[in-house]
Amino acid sequence: MNLLNIIKNNLFIQNIFASIISFIPPYLEFSLSKYNAIKKAMYITAHDKTYGSYVEFGVFTGSSFNFAMKINKKIEKLFGNSECEFIGFDSFEGFGEIKKEDEHPAFQDHIFSVNEKKVLKNIKKCAGTQNFRIIKGFFEETIKNKSASEIDIEKIRVVMIDCDLKAPTTLALNFIKASLQEGTIILFDDYIFYKGNTKKGEFAAFQEFQKENPNIQFREAFEYGYGSKAFIVTSV
Repeated sequence: MNLLNIIKNNLFIQNIFASIISFIPPYLEFSLSKYNAIKKAMYITAHDKTYGSYVEFGVFTGSSFNFAMKINKKIEKLFGNSECEFIGFDSFEGFGEIKKEDEHPAFQDHIFSVNEKKVLKNIKKCAGTQNFRIIKGFFEETIKNKSASEIDIEKIRVVMIDCDLKAPTTLALNFIKASLQEGTIILFDDYIFYKGNTKKGEFAAFQEFQKENPNIQFREAFEYGYGSKAFIVTSV
């Protein structure tokens, strides 16, 4: 009797399996998939010798930022020291002013305001010997009309864009533009939201960025989580 027949004749098996899966909180599942995506991106770039910085927009509690540093230690045992610096951007006070086009019931200031001291202390603890910088402030103040090279980010290896909204994502993309290289991987953590509206969120920001910068070519690398996507730069 094959597995399908066993399941057909013993429906309690699928009930148990479904209960186990439903017990896992979606946010936890999403976080695990984000970790795996970062692991993939760090591995691919190490394998291809795409050297440079790991840059994260939207540090929040530091979960993914810390994981990136941890997995880099493991990957360096396979491919050698990459001299990767980790740079994170966040206000730790939420979004600040939210434009009308970016309004969303799940993306609000009070939800994304965190204890900055606690987060930074944990990042420092997790970093160990890894080099990192946290640039505190709203993106309008820290990266608008600036380029990554102005703060000594010459080449970028991996970018985590966890900005949620269109406006800050646009600022982030323009900021890193000159530091992108062949092989850079960009992770868009909230790519599908706003009910799939093509004029809103990270999706819209990326679409506009590609139209305004046709010299930078991208290829879809992989999907992860609940509608998140990763792209790799194929030429600049």
